[in-house]
Amino acid sequence: MKHFHPHGDASKCALCGNRIPFDPPKELYEDVVNGRVVVFAGAGVSTESRLVFPYTLYEDVCQELSIRPSKGLSFPDVMTKYCAQPNGRTKLLQKIRSRFAYIRSFPELYRWATRFHCELSTIHLLDTIITTNWDDYFESECSATPFVTAEDFAFWSVPGRKVFKLHGSVNSYGSIVATRKDYETCYKRLRIGLLGSSLKMMLATKTVIYFGFSFKDPDFLRVQKLLASEMRGLMPQSYIVTPERLFHSRYTELGIVPIYTDATYFLEMLKTHLVKKKIMLGDDKFGEIMQLLAETARRHFELADKVNLRETPEAIFALCYQDGAMHAFERMLALKSSGYYSNACNALNAVRSYEEIRKQKQAAHKYSDVAYIDGYIDGHMCLLATKQLQKQRPRYYIYGRNTSARSLREYTRALAQASRFHRAASKWAHMAVKRLIAEDGSTVFHHTPFLL
Repeated sequence: MKHFHPHGDASKCALCGNRIPFDPPKELYEDVVNGRVVVFAGAGVSTESRLVFPYTLYEDVCQELSIRPSKGLSFPDVMTKYCAQPNGRTKLLQKIRSRFAYIRSFPELYRWATRFHCELSTIHLLDTIITTNWDDYFESECSATPFVTAEDFAFWSVPGRKVFKLHGSVNSYGSIVATRKDYETCYKRLRIGLLGSSLKMMLATKTVIYFGFSFKDPDFLRVQKLLASEMRGLMPQSYIVTPERLFHSRYTELGIVPIYTDATYFLEMLKTHLVKKKIMLGDDKFGEIMQLLAETARRHFELADKVNLRETPEAIFALCYQDGAMHAFERMLALKSSGYYSNACNALNAVRSYEEIRKQKQAAHKYSDVAYIDGYIDGHMCLLATKQLQKQRPRYYIYGRNTSARSLREYTRALAQASRFHRAASKWAHMAVKRLIAEDGSTVFHHTPFLL
C-alpha cells in the first residue's frame, strides 16, 4: 500500500519509511506456529506514537511544568513532580483521561493508535500479551481479558486471549503506574507478588517479542533487567522489533535479536506467511462473510415480505435456514477480533458438532431446528470455501428436497409442491403456522440462536 506524502517522497513518510523488508528467523516462526510466543507491547505501538499525537504525554507534562525534556528527567520523575502539585494526582489522571478521550473522538486518530492491535487481533496463535500501556485497546480490539491485579488471576482458566497490564489500566485509574512511588510498588509486585511469579513462569517457557520499546526507554530497560536477573539466564530467546538501529550493540549484549522494521508491518508479513502456509485464514475471508451476510439478510426480508406463511407454511423452513446462516455469519464477524475463526479448525469443529446435533433434532422431529442447523452449518462452510463455491451455496430451503432454489422466483414455484418432499415436515409447518402466525399474516417468524 502506498501512502501520499506532500513532498512526493515515500521515504519521508513515517509509516512507509519504517516498512523495512526483513527475514524472520526460522526459529521465531516455528515458535509462533507452536503457540510459544509472548507479545510485550510498549508505548510505541499505542497512543505515544508520533503517528497519533504530535507530542507525548511526557512532553506535554514537561511543558506544563516548564521543564525541558532534554534535561534528562525520567518519565516517573516528571510525573512525580507533576503529582506534587495541589491535586496533582487528580490533574494527571484527568490529563490521561482527556488524552484517550481525544483519540476516541477522532476515528482517524483511533485507527492510527490501534493499527498494531487490529493487525494482531486475527492472529490466533498470539494469545498472550504483556503491556506497560494503560489503554484498553488490546481488550477492545483483540478481545483480550485484562489481568491487572493479583485478584484477577481467579479468572486465569478463562479461555481466550489474555493481556497482563503491568502498569495498570485506564479502566481503573487507581491502578495506573506513573510516579516514582508507583514504579517502586510495581517492581516490588513483580519481584515477590503473584503477578510477578506468574509472569516469570510464563517467560521461562515462552519466546518474547518486544514491540514499541527502545533503549531510550528507561521503563523497558528496568523491566528487561529485572526479568533477566530473576530468570538467571534461563529465559528463552527474545526479540525486539524496531526501526531504530542506534542501539544494535546493546541488543546483542543482552542477547536480544533485533528485527529492524515497523511493528505493524512485522505482524502483517507474519500473517501473510501464516496464510500462505495455511496455518490461518486470511482477513479477506471476513470481508466475504460480511457480503454474504448482507445478501442473505436482503433475501430473508424479501422472503418474509413476499411469501404469506398462512398460504404456504413450508416457507417457515427457508426462514429458519436463513436465520441459521445469518447467525453463523454474525458470529464469525463478532469473534473476528479474538482470532477464533481465523483458525479454520474452529469452523470445522462447529460443523462436526452441529452435524451430530442435527441427527438428534431430526430424530425428535424438530424440523425447524433441523432447517436452522443446516443454515448454520452452511454458513460455517462458506468461511472455508472459495468465492466460486460460495456462489453455489443454497439461498432458499425446502425441507426434504435435495436441490436448492437459487432465486425467489424459482423457490416460490418449488414451494407449491413442498408437501410431497417431506409430508411429516409439511404437516408440522401447517400446525406451527396456525399456532404462531396471525390470521392477517402480520407476524414475523424468527428462529433465535437457541436449540431448545
